[in-house]
Amino acid sequence: MKKFSGRVFIISTWLFILLLIPSFIAGFGEDEGTLGTNIIWIMFAKLFYILRFPTHTLFWSVVTKNTVFYFGSLAFNCMLYGLLLERLDAFAKMARYSNSTQQ
Repeated sequence: MKKFSGRVFIISTWLFILLLIPSFIAGFGEDEGTLGTNIIWIMFAKLFYILRFPTHTLFWSVVTKNTVFYFGSLAFNCMLYGLLLERLDAFAKMARYSNSTQQ
């Protein structure tokens, strides 16, 4: 990984964690049947299905055995998404730099 930006990684990971908190609450409310019809909370509930991928989708039987595994895997997902966002940012910077040097 060339030119890894730790700052972008940390900021993007925290962004996903901040999105995970209300989406976890909304997902819990949807599972319990107490979510209601507020469009914002419904969107957060649907976002939880995205943010819990891949660990909760692929390793559900392992993740549900322990609370530490459950929330640790959610944190791992946020770090994975943070890494993907950091790599996309690095790719965009590289593409922008190569386009500016070719002209």
